[in-house]
Amino acid sequence: MRVSTALIFNNGAQGIQRNQFELFRLQNQLSTGRRILAPEDDPIGASEALQVEQAKGVNDQFLANQSTATSDLQYLDAQLGSVSGELESLIERAIQAGNPTLGPDQRNMIASEMKQRLEHVLSLANSRDGTGLYIFSGTQTQTQPFQVVGAGGNYNLTNLYVAYQGDNGQRALQATPSQSMATSENGQDVFMQVRDAQGNVTGRSIFDSIKNLIDINDPNSGVPYSAATYSQSLADLHASLDTISQVRAKVGGRLQALESLTAVGQDQDLLHQGRLSELRDLDYAKAISDLSQRQLLLQAAQQSFKQVSQLSLFNIL
Repeated sequence: MRVSTALIFNNGAQGIQRNQFELFRLQNQLSTGRRILAPEDDPIGASEALQVEQAKGVNDQFLANQSTATSDLQYLDAQLGSVSGELESLIERAIQAGNPTLGPDQRNMIASEMKQRLEHVLSLANSRDGTGLYIFSGTQTQTQPFQVVGAGGNYNLTNLYVAYQGDNGQRALQATPSQSMATSENGQDVFMQVRDAQGNVTGRSIFDSIKNLIDINDPNSGVPYSAATYSQSLADLHASLDTISQVRAKVGGRLQALESLTAVGQDQDLLHQGRLSELRDLDYAKAISDLSQRQLLLQAAQQSFKQVSQLSLFNIL
């Protein structure tokens, strides 16, 4: 085989370039900490890494949904807890108002405090979340759910003191591929359909119950006080508190379910991260060894090319 000078130069240059390219690739791997910089570095590993990344992305979205659902339910529970606190205070005042020795002025003072607490309950029922959406209006989140419409009389579900403007729906988020989690409660179920401890509908809303109790203690309301009316109003308040407790129990159950789902999702995320690390992360010890070897090969190629390129028949003539 005839070896020309051009062939020597071409082969020498290609060898140097090949070693320079490998050295450059190793330097990039060390700077990024990644073994796979392009699909051609490991086609099978790159394909599997892409699949794992996609699965991780889906899992991350479900974790984000679970976090949002948890925040929504925690805020919902906090508002319900505030309503529950107001009802407990109203029951205390109602029991105090049951004292037959109280005079008109004392009953008027109790009625005034109850009015303030009713306004607070109404404000809580019209609560908005951090994005400005009403939390008790069902799916009609831009509509204020409750509005005072009463004009007097004994209030009940056919003669409302406060009317509900929302719907009976619930907002929900997809917590897992197969499970949707409700993140709200509609005001119809929470405030309008008051049920006692046995589950029986009382026939009055929470607002009706409070307003009726206020009226029988307010000397200016024109509603006469009677033991029967007082007993009914107090029983309605207890039923209202039972209803809020039942709703809070459902919300608490969802929070527990989300806690379990989040724990599973976080474990899955760790598995995804571990597998991606196995596929893509660089073995620094091996990479540094390969870098030293490649540097030595490059230097050897450069030195040998230099020496061979200087060989010429004219040098010995």
